[in-house]
Amino acid sequence: MALPGYAGRVAFINLSSGRVRVEELDKDAARLFLGGKGLLYLLGYKLIAPSAEPLDPRENKLIIAAGALAAHAPGASKTGFLAKSPLTGILCDTYAGQVFAGKLRLAGFDALVISGRSEEPVYIYVENGEIEVRPARHLWGSGAVEVVEAIRRETRWGASVAAIGPAGERLVRYANIMVDGFRAAGRCGLGAVMGAMGLKAVAVWGSRVPERARPDEWRRLYLEVYKRIRDDEPTRSWARYGTNDGVSVCSRLSMCPGWHWRRPWLPPEEAQKLGGDTVLEREAPRSVYKRYAGVIWGWGCPTKCSKLASPRRKGLEHIVVKPEYENLAMLGLAPGVLDVDEVLYTEWLVNNLGLDSISFGETASWLMELYEEGLVQRSELAGMENEPRFGSPEAVRELARLVAERRGIGAVLAEGVEKASRILGRGSDRAVHVKGLEAAAWDPRGRRGLVVSYATADVGASHLRGWPRPHQPPSRGPAAEMVESLIADRDWKALLDSMGLCSFLPYTREEVARLYSAVTGVEARPEDLLLVGWRAEALARIHAALAGRVPEGDTAPKRWMEPVPEGPMKGEKAARDQHDLEEAIREFYRRRGYHSIYGIPLPETLERLGLGWAAGDAEKALREAEKRTTAEE
Repeated sequence: MALPGYAGRVAFINLSSGRVRVEELDKDAARLFLGGKGLLYLLGYKLIAPSAEPLDPRENKLIIAAGALAAHAPGASKTGFLAKSPLTGILCDTYAGQVFAGKLRLAGFDALVISGRSEEPVYIYVENGEIEVRPARHLWGSGAVEVVEAIRRETRWGASVAAIGPAGERLVRYANIMVDGFRAAGRCGLGAVMGAMGLKAVAVWGSRVPERARPDEWRRLYLEVYKRIRDDEPTRSWARYGTNDGVSVCSRLSMCPGWHWRRPWLPPEEAQKLGGDTVLEREAPRSVYKRYAGVIWGWGCPTKCSKLASPRRKGLEHIVVKPEYENLAMLGLAPGVLDVDEVLYTEWLVNNLGLDSISFGETASWLMELYEEGLVQRSELAGMENEPRFGSPEAVRELARLVAERRGIGAVLAEGVEKASRILGRGSDRAVHVKGLEAAAWDPRGRRGLVVSYATADVGASHLRGWPRPHQPPSRGPAAEMVESLIADRDWKALLDSMGLCSFLPYTREEVARLYSAVTGVEARPEDLLLVGWRAEALARIHAALAGRVPEGDTAPKRWMEPVPEGPMKGEKAARDQHDLEEAIREFYRRRGYHSIYGIPLPETLERLGLGWAAGDAEKALREAEKRTTAEE
């Protein structure tokens, strides 16, 4: 019998045979790994070999998991997706908001494990314990935003739909998965994994509310937390912009990716061109919000920070988009486009094509730098009509279409910036990535210790793996001094990802623990729940070491070790020097209980985390890392 609050079932769907197998969710697994991120890494570690070819659906798997509090807590909006990444070659988890996770649980499942390849395009429909694999030939080629309504017409209008666009169909290595047309599970190219399977979408709908262990206590806590967050003054201020005002923040802190990370600081008048107030001037009418009721905001969200906007420019004004900081920064600042209408339209296009805006923005702006520096010639840009120069929205959109079609120079860029630099044989020293994952839009030269988070993150250059505190310039002192706070924030975010909670809501640790206990009946202390992130990271590092990415990938791109050229942080680097960075990484290993040189979990650490069963793999990973290091020397 399942723990209360869980559906208690995991579905295994083989698209080659069309067979569906359902297993019970192990109670011990639920207690140790909770759901969401934790469950993703447990299943991924056990079911996907480190040697698996990411784009071979016989070897790779796509895993979708609801957080432990999905359908049970205010703002429990996150759905987790995991596979071995076609971009990085290691396990990668990525998340989308909205209501997919809650509806998956109400449909009777805590997780889906999808494998195999269908001979013809298909989509999966899950409803109240039943799973169908349906034909999708008529949807193949459709945009990720456009396909949502078509699937709802065929299933239920209230269904939540996770779909890929043309980029996923053509196996672009950073193709994303779009949920309900607005939220992107963007990182690591998991849309390409779906494309390799012939899987256009997964749709879910359900009405089966799981039993809660202490329903009266749960109801009281739910309302108490909802009202506290709704009335919290800083949160109410946050609700005005969401992340739409991030450009104003990054420019003030010298943390922008402007002009391919060469301008981390912008004067206020430039930053405001993509600032929150400018975006809100394009906010869509209330009538448009009504059309998307139940889709725009996450499950039971008390803040409703998401905004819809419509570009004002003639010819673009009918496109409704949902801007976030990462989109505005990587599609605007990185290629030097400061026209908000152009950027909003580009965002819609990139989402509809099914491209990760972060990876695409990095790769496109990297090409622009090479072109303007004379390292790439016009004759090498097959398929392009526009010159790839900074400030050209037409060039950005042309590149997006070429990448999604894998045509001309787009076929090279579709491989991601790490592989593209190898194919061209130049530009690797300017490519901004960690472990093959293009960096998110926060330049670590503006915050001491943030570069260590990027360097040691399980998936690569993610900004969601811990922010060090307090905010200080890197020259203030050794980066190693920030590791303790970095780890604390990393574990907190991992807990939120495992519970399925939005990280922008000001939950307290005690509130999370009390809600979890009221729902499941498991008496859990915050400090016990926080171990889930460490467990997931330990498994991720063993798996990545066996795949050849750890410890080699625990480093930072050269660009971030160049001094900031202007502004209040002029002269700052992500770390004082390479030695400072390496010392901080070793401090991270020490505090985590990992090998001091290779960053692989030690046997005593695995025992402490309840992962003793992985000790043999860790020992093998250590031997292989030593062998690789010796061979390089």
